Amino acid sequence: MLVSADPHTKSGSRRGTKARIRRSAAALIAVVVGMSSVLAMATPATAAQKPADIDTPRYGGADRYATSLLVAEAVATHAGGTLGTVVLVSGRSWTDAVLAAPLAGSLGAPVLATPADELRPDAASFLQRTGVSRAVIVGSDSGAGGVGAAVVSALNALGISTLRITRGDQYATGIAVASEVGTPGDMGDLGATAIIASGEVFADALVAGAFAARGPHPVLLTPRNRLHQGVADYLIRAGIEHVVVMGGTGALHQPVEDSLKELGLQVTRLAGTTRYDTAVKAARLVVDRYAANCFTTRRVGLARARVPFDSFSAAPLLARLCAPLLLADPLAIPAPTIEFLNQARASTAARALAAVELRVFGGFAAISQPAINTYVASFSGTANPFGRAGLQTTAGDARVQPQQLCVPDLSDQPMPVLGDKRAFDADWSPDCSRVVFLDDKEAIWTARIDGTERIRLTAGYPGDEEDEAPVWSPDGTRIAFSRYAGRFYEGDSVKHLFVINADGTGERQLTSGNFKDRSPTWSPQSDRIAFSRHNLESPQHFQNYDDEYIAVIDADGGDVTPLTRGGFADRSPSWSPDGARIAYGVNNKLWVMDSDGRNARQVPVAHSADGYSWSPDGSAIAYATSRFVEDDTYSDGLRTDYTISVAQVDGTSKAEVVRYSS
Repeated sequence: MLVSADPHTKSGSRRGTKARIRRSAAALIAVVVGMSSVLAMATPATAAQKPADIDTPRYGGADRYATSLLVAEAVATHAGGTLGTVVLVSGRSWTDAVLAAPLAGSLGAPVLATPADELRPDAASFLQRTGVSRAVIVGSDSGAGGVGAAVVSALNALGISTLRITRGDQYATGIAVASEVGTPGDMGDLGATAIIASGEVFADALVAGAFAARGPHPVLLTPRNRLHQGVADYLIRAGIEHVVVMGGTGALHQPVEDSLKELGLQVTRLAGTTRYDTAVKAARLVVDRYAANCFTTRRVGLARARVPFDSFSAAPLLARLCAPLLLADPLAIPAPTIEFLNQARASTAARALAAVELRVFGGFAAISQPAINTYVASFSGTANPFGRAGLQTTAGDARVQPQQLCVPDLSDQPMPVLGDKRAFDADWSPDCSRVVFLDDKEAIWTARIDGTERIRLTAGYPGDEEDEAPVWSPDGTRIAFSRYAGRFYEGDSVKHLFVINADGTGERQLTSGNFKDRSPTWSPQSDRIAFSRHNLESPQHFQNYDDEYIAVIDADGGDVTPLTRGGFADRSPSWSPDGARIAYGVNNKLWVMDSDGRNARQVPVAHSADGYSWSPDGSAIAYATSRFVEDDTYSDGLRTDYTISVAQVDGTSKAEVVRYSS
């Protein structure tokens, strides 16, 4: 990640400078690991206090739809292999997914996410194989957040009848779905129960899904500052006695709770200091509230806290298993979740059972296996394992960090990986087992982290036209890259985006036309790619050479959408871990915008460079810069200093992490 030293240099000069710096740099890939401390393994528990093991079945597909299908398959298996009904929701609407959970529970059906405009072949095969004859669709029939007419037509062609439940907004749709659920179930001695959640915050509603589907307890959404009148009317009409309010007063303001009590309802508010804590409180609420051996902590679900799509379909399966849903981050298990799991393991061991089932929703990019492994190794037999030697925690929200995530030996200096090969633009695989890189012939390779088992994926190209930065998809199955198209337009090289499977098969060109497309970055769900585009046919091309913009494309090559207007050098997009934001450079300044292109703003750092990397919690961005420094000890009187810095996204602080010279 080497860039021009002069932020005001025009694009043509900057490209040449970048190439010269890159070619003259040390011919090694180096991994800078000085930002972490060595994390020693915790001392194992003694035999007398040995906890139950943890089994971690995982439902993680190539995208949100494949993940949803894996969960639906598990529901079908639990049901004996045959299903009569399936509940369909759009893979882009979390509100429909949370509303669908109790309906699916009442019907003994899975929740299956689908794209808006097609019934995928794998989903169609599943529906036929499991004997589904009826599909209940929750949500509208239009837009990216709906289930369109093409899906309905495909279902009908399979002989599957459809019922659609939708109204004008998420609040009215929730009431309609609740009415379809039928008689609300009792939550033990608390009586007929409904769930109230914010229509604007997904995490609280999703963690209620497991017991909402078990009840069934209808999930109703309301504005955060008031109780929706239609919801109030339903609660009285349905004979609700008890309401679980999900989230603190920041999620649902006090007037909502007051209005429920004025209706004569008993109210239980589940409000933790964090979303992880709220999930644990929800899990504790339902222990022993239902049938024997239900929600006993023998089985637990785990999903990513900041992205809803992994757990869209989790609720019906967890309801069948009597398992609550807890939350984690991709690279860390938070303290409240650890405390609950510790107690679950201790309780399971006390009952002479072998293991706790921890069902993980999402692939390794959603919740990494090193994060789980580190927690398992750190178990101390107490409710609070923190403060023990070798465990690193984060202030304000203690969590166990994965041990030595991607390198075998952490140190304060760059570590050579390929000492005998000129190699550039490396990227870790999501499971940290391999790196992908370019060689000096622009061929793409992968290798193990010790430099062995090298596999060449693509052919190289002679000359100075550079491919750029191959990047691994978060699900670990594909690699995206930019390649010279072998031709010029009006004197400029044409570049297109490509995707290839991680084993070197299935190479596919995504973009075409007279463009210079480069710097691809994957969305966390591996379904979209953001990139920078230079329109070589633009009338402004020669008036303002630095006229590039950020665009996004579906991973299958469809639906190219511009996110910025251009007119500047908008380059090097990088998706945030939760998928909500994209960082990018504008004339060598760091900017951040929402993933749909709205709310663009500059992060106030003095100077930044092409190439950005988010922290796992999305609060900070690391970036590299270079500058020329006068130094008579060098033959040409100049040396190049390379710096890696970190800036808080809110602009509150900036820190230099490491500097080295060439």
